[in-house]
Amino acid sequence: MPKSRQLTHIRHGIKKGITTSFIHEKHFPTTNPFVLWEHFTSKTPTNHGLNFHGHSGVEAISYPLTGTISHYDSTPQHHIINSGDVHIMTSGQGIIHKSTTLPQQSISESFQLWMALPATNNNEMCQPKSQLFNKDNFPLVETNNSTTKVLVGHYHQYSSPVKSHCELILLDIIMASYSTWYFAPPKQHLSGFIYLKSGVAYSANNKLTPFQMGLFESSSSPIIITTTNQSSRFFIAVAIPLKQPLITNQHSVHSCENNINKSQTTINKLLSNINQLNC
Repeated sequence: MPKSRQLTHIRHGIKKGITTSFIHEKHFPTTNPFVLWEHFTSKTPTNHGLNFHGHSGVEAISYPLTGTISHYDSTPQHHIINSGDVHIMTSGQGIIHKSTTLPQQSISESFQLWMALPATNNNEMCQPKSQLFNKDNFPLVETNNSTTKVLVGHYHQYSSPVKSHCELILLDIIMASYSTWYFAPPKQHLSGFIYLKSGVAYSANNKLTPFQMGLFESSSSPIIITTTNQSSRFFIAVAIPLKQPLITNQHSVHSCENNINKSQTTINKLLSNINQLNC
């Protein structure tokens, strides 16, 4: 079997209230094109929400595991994102949105991934778009020891209905104990990480426990995950790095200050016209 792609860092994240964040702007040079990974968990009957605010230059993928997310944005769309669904919001030149998480039996759990949009072909400053994909439309690839849900991109001969501007592959994997999971991403998908949701897993002799992110080295080597006496559930994300600067003002990510300033003007205008959204 070929040598497994190595891990360069293991991160525990920074927890603020009910959200744990794993990528800070100082990490962008090694996580490019990934600019945010957040794990949201709550065990109260309370709804959690943010009022209208803006983003630009990023593609945001939301994936609730328990509970639902009510999403309004300025495209204008209103989506109810149920457990197992995937929502992708391409912010482009500027979008405003608000989201409210609604618990199921007092539990809410979801993940969000942001990707920086490529500066090429005007993707970074494209028209915003908001899309919802039903959980029943995602391939489940089953073996004797694992089930892999293809959230974004391609896995073996299976394709997700979700296509990203960033040449992304995002997988949700459940593995049995004493088993091995093997994936050889396309050669240009040099950036990647693993995030362990539950159980214990091993990647290139590194032990991962729940709520840890492992950053893979920039490599075209395959990804090999093993388990011992515990089953596990984890996410794998791999993508092609962008050959551009990544500049952020916390809410947006762009390749230059000029695009940040243009997009902020768009966002401010949208916020001033918020009453027109009727929500």
